[in-house]
Amino acid sequence: MESTLLTIDGARSILRVGRNVMYQLIKQGGLPHILVGKQIRIPREALYKWIESKMFVS
Repeated sequence: MESTLLTIDGARSILRVGRNVMYQLIKQGGLPHILVGKQIRIPREALYKWIESKMFVS
């Protein structure tokens, strides 16, 4: 069963970006995330919606 919350590394593997890029996206406020204690988690569905919102259609 897939978790509904992704770790930074889990989201990185979906986006295929580096760790620094992930933290920049979060810091800039563009990537939806929540804090669980001091740990950052990215809701899987919110990540996919965020990806769709960034798609270009020609």
